[in-house]
Parts: sequence; C-alpha cells; structure tokens
Amino acid sequence: MADKKKASNGIKSSRRSKIIFGSFITVFILIILGFFIFVTGALQKFVTGIKITQTSAEGNVTTLENISVAEANYHYYQVLNTYYGYGMIQGEEQLEEVMDESTGKTWYQFIMEQAANEIMNSVIVNRKAEEAGYLQYSGAARYADLNMESMRRTASMYGYPTAEQYLEAMYGRGMSTRVFRNCIMREALTNEYEAYVRQFVFTASEEEIQAAYDADPLVYERVDFNYYYFPGTADEEGNYDLAEANAKADAVAAASTDSESFKNAVMAQLDADDPSLDSFTDDYDPTFAEGYSNANTDMMAEGFSDFLFGEDTELGSCTTIEDASGVYVVMLADRYVNEDPAVTYRTLTMYNPALDLDEPTDEDLINGQNEMTNRANELAASATDSMSFVALVKENSEVPSEIISGGYVDGIDASQFEYSETNPIPQQQIDLGAWLFDESRVAGDTLVQVSEDGSSVTIYYFENSVPMWMYTARNQLVTAMVNGWSADITNEGVSYAVAYDLMRTLSK
Repeated sequence: MADKKKASNGIKSSRRSKIIFGSFITVFILIILGFFIFVTGALQKFVTGIKITQTSAEGNVTTLENISVAEANYHYYQVLNTYYGYGMIQGEEQLEEVMDESTGKTWYQFIMEQAANEIMNSVIVNRKAEEAGYLQYSGAARYADLNMESMRRTASMYGYPTAEQYLEAMYGRGMSTRVFRNCIMREALTNEYEAYVRQFVFTASEEEIQAAYDADPLVYERVDFNYYYFPGTADEEGNYDLAEANAKADAVAAASTDSESFKNAVMAQLDADDPSLDSFTDDYDPTFAEGYSNANTDMMAEGFSDFLFGEDTELGSCTTIEDASGVYVVMLADRYVNEDPAVTYRTLTMYNPALDLDEPTDEDLINGQNEMTNRANELAASATDSMSFVALVKENSEVPSEIISGGYVDGIDASQFEYSETNPIPQQQIDLGAWLFDESRVAGDTLVQVSEDGSSVTIYYFENSVPMWMYTARNQLVTAMVNGWSADITNEGVSYAVAYDLMRTLSK
C-alpha cells in the first residue's frame, strides 16, 4: 500500500514538473515572440498611436480613423525635422524638457500634437474629397509611386542595403515601404484636393473683383519710390545725435525732383571713401524700390505708408522720417494700379525614356526624344478643357509637384521671360514668354516645348491673362473662400487623442 502511495505521489510530482516545465516553455516562447514582434516593428504597424474621432451634436463619439504608431511617427519626424531646421530643437535630450510650464507639456508632446493636428486635417480633407466623388480623379497613387522610386534611389545613394532599413533609420521602428506609401498617398490626396478646391470650386467673378477693388483701392495700388537711410552718431551711452543725419536727409529732399536727381543727391552727401558709393552705378540705383504695396511699405518703417500712399502726396515730393538711430529720406516716384498682364497656365512634363537605360547611345537618345515628343503632341491635341488637361497631367506627368497641382502656375508677369544681365535666361524661356503674352492667346491653347538637351518635353496649357491688380484681387477673394471652407470643415466636432506614453515607448 505504501509503495502504491509513493508511486502515485511520484506520478503527481512528474505531472506537476511537466506542467511547470510546459508553462515555462510557453512563457519563454511568448517572451521571444513578443521581443521578435517589438524589434521587427510589427507592433508599431498595428497598434494605434493616434485616434481621430468625431463628436456629434448629441454627444455621440465616432472613430473616424486609427493611426498606427508607425504612421504617426512619419508625421512626427517630419515636424521634428522642421523644428531642427529652425534651430528650435537642439538635440534629442531637449524633447523630454518641459516647454510650457503652465501645462507641463514637453517638447515631445508639443511636436507630437503638431503631427496629430496635421493627420487630423488630412483625414478631414480626404473624407470631403471622397464625399465629393473626387477619388476617381486623384493622382495620389501615381504620386506615391514616383516618390517611392525617388526614396529607393536615395536609400541606395546613402549606402542602405534595403529601402526598409533606410525608412526605419529615418522614421523609426515599424516604418516599412507599405506604411511609407500609405503616408505619401494620404498627404498627396489632401494636397491635391485642396488644390482642386482652390482652382475649380471657389472662383471670383469680374463683378466680385471690381467690388473688392472699389471697397479698398489702396490694397491694389503700388508705388515706386526712392529712399535712403542716414545713421545718427552714437555716444558712449548708446544715445544717437541725429543733427547731421537730419541735415543730410534735408539736403537730399531739397535737391530731388525725380529718381535720378535723388540718386545724385544721396551720392553728394556721402564721403568719398564711403563703401556705399560702390553700389551706385550707371545701370543700378540702390535707392530705388519698385512695385511695393501698402503692406510692404508698412513693414519698412513707421511713416512710410502714410507718406507714399497719402492722398495729398504728389509725385516727386519728399519727406524725412526719424527713428531712434537715424533718418530716412523718401521720395514718391510713381503710384499706380498695376495693369501689366498676369498669366495663368498649366504644365505637363515628361522625360526622355532613353535616360532609363544604363548606357544610352546617341541613337537611343534621339529615338527617345522623338517618342516623348510625339506622345506630348498627342496629349496636347486631346485636351478639351482645363479639367481634361488636369487629368492628363495626373496620368502622364513625371514631375510629382505637377500631379498635386494639376500643373497649375498663376500670377506670372512678363519680366520673368525677359533677358538681362541679372536674368540670363535661355532662348527657349524667351520664346515661351512670347507665346504666353501674345495678345491673341486664348484659353485652351497649347505649346509643346522640348528642352535644349532633349532630356524632357513640357506641354503648356494656357488658362487666362488678366491685369495684375485683378489677379491680386481674385487671389485674395479665392483665398478668403478657401480659408472659410477649411475653417468650416475643421469645425465639425473632429478631434484627436494621442497615446503619448505608448508612442514614446514603442518609438525607442
């Protein structure tokens, strides 16, 4: 009987040992599995770091989107790099420091909030794009593909064996080509839909533009003027004696009736060994300022705008303006509403396919140039209106920024296409300017222009030409409409919640 009890106890002990051993193995496997999941970044791809929600008027909360830790980090590092660029963040250790004593918020939390706000706005805009049926026109996928190619070239250039390793180095553990592409697509859709809204949804009629001008003409007026600053003489305590500066400024004002006399009068007041004299030449007048708005002159010094845009200020008249350390002398040369034409057009750019070859021959390059030129002519001929050309851009352009904007270029004046010593542009640029500013040009006209080296071809699609003041008014009106729309859609109970501690832990 005793032997049976011993045997029974032995069996139970053996079973307990097996259970304990089995449990140990299970725990060990789970630890290894958890460690593997953590170091490979699988957790960061699926765990939510930022939650975007919407609260209804009745108080019901709906989750619009869960943003993974990996995607949140993509935006976080973009914002962080911006702050590094501005010098506001000096090093990694600063991120744990408190930046707002009243709330105890750290720099890490502050920057993560900026990233979360970017994501929230993107989610809001993209939902509006989907509701409006815009996704069928979107070029976000193609934009992402072009950026993926560029990213892979960059990774190779910096010596990374794989694109995945490069992305993890840039954006933290868990970032992969798939996550990166999703981030790029989200951003692209946001930016291109905002561009679409600005270009096609909100427009300003000629009546609205004229009404805006009539309401405040000063906004659209521009001035040309001459000015010069004579510094005062400082004493040991940092106080300035302005007597000599005032005398020189008064002398210039008394001798000036136009820009040339102003320039000569200033030169006459400078000492022979004054290095400032070197900037005065027959072809250049450093005292002359052209095309300034009321807002521009208002930022120069107190009193500039009051004089230059004053109703009683006559052309050729001068004034002097003191500040704490010197005296300005200012002369109004001209005041006007800018009637010069401002053109708006679109571009679609493609590259010579032979450039993709490892060692293209001259024949390859010529054949490639002919191929892309023929293709460009076919595309140009198929455009029937602005929206159809935008579709062509999104489907065919090899320039990512064109895909986002639909190739939109606006508010361009003729001076950019005029050759000078300070603007030594090639003949092709001059020819383009002649085409754009031809008075016979009408909406829908196209021009196909091959680069001088045959490496690319660009299709130009003409939209419109209006006086510069009208362009300025139109742009301000449309901007106000877009800003109002943006404020409205972001004021619909949408908010974000950031899992700061989880984000920080999984990002280390």
